[in-house]
Amino acid sequence: MPVTDDSAILRKILREDPAWCAFALADLAPPYSEYARWHLAADGRALLLEYGGLDTPVLFAHGRAADLVALLAEVGRREFYINVKLEFADALRSSGWEIRPELRMWRMVLDAARFAAADRSAERLGAGDYERLKELYRDGDAAGEAPPFFNPGMLQHGIYYGVRDGEAIIAAAGTPVLSLAESVAAIGTVYTMRSYRGRGSGRQVTAAVTAELLNLGIRLIALNVVESNTAAIRVYDRLGFQCYCEYREGRARRQAERQS
Repeated sequence: MPVTDDSAILRKILREDPAWCAFALADLAPPYSEYARWHLAADGRALLLEYGGLDTPVLFAHGRAADLVALLAEVGRREFYINVKLEFADALRSSGWEIRPELRMWRMVLDAARFAAADRSAERLGAGDYERLKELYRDGDAAGEAPPFFNPGMLQHGIYYGVRDGEAIIAAAGTPVLSLAESVAAIGTVYTMRSYRGRGSGRQVTAAVTAELLNLGIRLIALNVVESNTAAIRVYDRLGFQCYCEYREGRARRQAERQS
């Protein structure tokens, strides 16, 4: 199986569908690129990305499901957090992978012409806010709403905004990936403490991050949202984001009986 780090080849393939490949495009650039391992089909019609910079390796897939399954058969890992289209999720299950939980997701992309100007009530966060952000995200653990990944590097290399009540951060949003070189960013780790919902804080922090990305000249701004989270989808829509494609997210594990 060809493994490549030729960014020109990878960029050309990913730019075939930049909205779907937004996170992967950012991974072409430092600091993310050092954790990226790219698997490319010989004919260039399928691409797998193993991203190892998080607690569980993330698997991103672009291309035809049958070609992707063939690539994955030669990858040694038995567990991933997946970001894949529905066809490949179905193919994974058929080839002996279990996906649990399997989240039905929307990829949304900003139409900058529709963006509503942000208010100034959210404040920029920095590295010193990491522990308080962890406290905020722990609020979602019991309900399974906490962001699946968050680490200090996201604060160091990204843009984060929050709303406070006293010392506590009660809402926050940021950019898990941001690449000026590729002019792409993904907004994520958006969360409002459950006891503070309904006050517009989620909109404030998302708008603040979006506004700063636009000020930086970022041309492609994407985010992910669970399909059933209609309240969040309405907020993002009012900010100028529109649904681009459906996909599946979750932890995938190769079943023991199929590992021979």
